[in-house]
Formats: sequence, structure tokens, C-alpha cells
Amino acid sequence: MKFKSFAFTVFSICVATVCGTEAARAASLSVVADLLNNPRNFDWDSQGNIYLAESGSGGDGNGGVNCIPSPSAGYIPLCSGNTGSVVKIAPEGTKTTVLSNLPSIALSPSGEQGAGPADFKFDSKGNAYVLYGLAGDPNLRDQVLQSPALGQLYKLDLNTGSLTSLADFAKYEATFNPDGSDVINNPYGFTIKDDKAYVVDGGSNVIYRVGLDGSGIEQVAALPTKQLDQSSLVYPTLPDGLTEEALQFNPNAQSVPTGIAVAPDGSLTVAEYTAFPYPEGKARIYSVNPDDLSSIQTIADGFTQLTGVTYDSEGNLYALQHINQSEWKAIEQGGNIIGDISGSIIKIAKDGTRETIISGNGLEAASGLFFGPDGNLYTSNRARLAPGERGGQLVKIDIKSGATKVPEPASVMGLLLATAAGAKVMKRKRQEELLAKVETL
Repeated sequence: MKFKSFAFTVFSICVATVCGTEAARAASLSVVADLLNNPRNFDWDSQGNIYLAESGSGGDGNGGVNCIPSPSAGYIPLCSGNTGSVVKIAPEGTKTTVLSNLPSIALSPSGEQGAGPADFKFDSKGNAYVLYGLAGDPNLRDQVLQSPALGQLYKLDLNTGSLTSLADFAKYEATFNPDGSDVINNPYGFTIKDDKAYVVDGGSNVIYRVGLDGSGIEQVAALPTKQLDQSSLVYPTLPDGLTEEALQFNPNAQSVPTGIAVAPDGSLTVAEYTAFPYPEGKARIYSVNPDDLSSIQTIADGFTQLTGVTYDSEGNLYALQHINQSEWKAIEQGGNIIGDISGSIIKIAKDGTRETIISGNGLEAASGLFFGPDGNLYTSNRARLAPGERGGQLVKIDIKSGATKVPEPASVMGLLLATAAGAKVMKRKRQEELLAKVETL
């Protein structure tokens, strides 16, 4: 009796401490491919090969001629170059370049925050599509950057490498400015449902529907702004002569959508990054009606800088936090890493319960989140970084082996309290047994 009681107490403590630690390690990260150049979104072909878009690291802009000011990085120059590409990554990790010398712009001279090839997808018939970003004023794309291919969705002939434009989002933004705010264009990701592509644009703050049959842009809707209290916002130390007032604070913060997936019920799920100063805990996840893009509702809130969403086979939603803190606390304008760039993957069950699947442990500034044919999660790690000491990677997050739940601090504390209560009950039971023995004497 005493041994069993002791064993129960020790086991309870194990569950509350050691076993909690093991659960946190259950979702392991491994590198599938490295030395990638601003890697972004990707897809699998029928043989299990991954086709991944590398946004590239821009270039010198022809000696500074083909450069524009970055609208989101203190107006540091974004300079053009032909460093974008699409690569094929075999299941064993072998890389093959599918398309090379594609247009790209990035912060100069770091090569950070590249905009170029941003996403790659196959439709149900095996046709391939490539999305190009822009991250700047679309009015400067053709004449200044001399990169008219940016800001468009293309159908790709994998046999010949030829590209056929299906939609020019940069031109649409310059002409119509559908969200009514600043004129910026940056198509970031897309998904395919039936014969339509649904594209989220983190510059224009909108979602587009495009006919894959060549019919062009069919529908567009702006994502909702969010009311923010300026007194609650934290800003970086600003350069001399620049004040917060100069940033033209707008309480209706832009959404900046970055991730999109088709939900099990056929609706669209969209994740947002939020606008500068990227307030922590303010990013949302939306449900969008694919037939009426203006029908948008928030289904989850309280995240930080989301860059991907996806669903498992059971209908659970997974969200990718690019960096767990406001990006300016971790990466200095221009690309210098000054803090922790760890990100997280959070599972949102169908009942709304949240679990942190992995936080840090090698997951850094990631973008794009997808389940592979093997049932594991994949993401582009260090997705905003050019090749180098901490260059881009494709990583796999194994969530199949063992438990996948990482207890939140409150959960662990609750378990410890439950363990203490259990130990107290066992102690009282032993005292009662001892008292009963005394009374029989």
C-alpha cells in the first residue's frame, strides 16, 4: 500500500515536470534543404518533390539606378537584380534549379526581405503556377525598377519554362487602389480551389480571386482594418529627426494578409501579419467566403505576425508566427539581427483550444506552412534572409511521433497544483488508515 502510494506520487510529479518537458520536445525540427535565398511558399508534385519559390536577394540595381525606397523599412533602398528562382527539392534533399535569373528586389546591400517569386502551386490537373511579389510602389515597377514581371500571377510550362500572365496585381493596385490606403503592392501567397486562384496581397491589404482559365481578376476585397490605441503601441528608437508623428499613425491599422488555405468546409482561411509597429498579440485569422470575398469574419485573434495557416486531416488549424515578438525588436532595419527571431506554430483545435506545437528550437523567421504527403509540417525557415551564416532553409516539423502538445505555463501550473492536491489526498488517506489501526488495538 505504501509503495503504491509513493509510486503514484512520483508518477504525478513526472507528469507535471519531466513528462511536460518531453511533450515540448515531441515536435522536432529537421533541415530538409539549406542555403536558400529568401525562401517562400511551395508545393509538392505527384512524385513527392517540393517546388519552392526563392524570392531572391535583389541586386545592386544597376549601380543604384533601378532602386526604389522601401515603404516598410525606413525607406532603405530596394534594389533590383535577377536573383530569384524556383527550385525542386527531392525527398532526400537534392536541389535542382527549375527557373533561374528571375526578377527580384531586396533591401540593399543586405539582400534581406526579398520580393520576387513568392509562391508556387500545382492544380488538381498538374498544371503549375508561380506568383511574384513586389513590396513597393507599383507605379515605379516598370520604369524605375525595370522589372515588369513583378506583382503578377503566372501559369508555368515546366517543359519549356515559359510563363503566361494570368493577373497583373501591380497594375490593378496602381489603377484602382482597392483598399483606399497607400499605393503598395506585394502579392505574398495563394491557394487554388477548383479552377480559381485566391491570392493574398500584403501590400494592397486585399484578397483576389483569379480565373485560371485566363479570365483574369474576377473579384477583390479589402481585409478589415483594426482599431489600435496609440498609447498602447511600442515603437523602435527612431533615427534623428524622425518622430512618431512623422509615421502618420492611423488608428485603423492595415491588415497585411500573408497566409491563405482552403478550410475543410470549403471556405478560405486567411492569416494577417499586421502593420508597423507590428504590435504583439494583435494578428487575426479570418474566414472568407470564396464566392463572395467581401464576406469576411474573424475566427481567431491574439497572434503575433502570422505568415502561414494550414489544416490537418482532422480539421485542426495550424498558424505560423513569423517571429514571436515585434520584428523590429529582433531585426534591425537593413537586415542586421539584433535579437531573438524565434517563431512558433500554434494548433487551434476545432473547439478553439490552442496548443503551441513548437516555439523556437530552430524555428526562426519562417514563412508558409503546409502539411506534406508524409503527414508532417513544412515551412520555409529564415524566409527573409539571403544565403549566409543564417541563410534560408526548408525545414520539416515532425508532429507524428508521440505527443504533440506543448503545455502552456498555465497548464503546467494547473498540473502541478493537481499533483499537490493528489499528494495531499494520499497523505490524508494514510493518516486515516493509521488511525483505524490504532482504534482496533
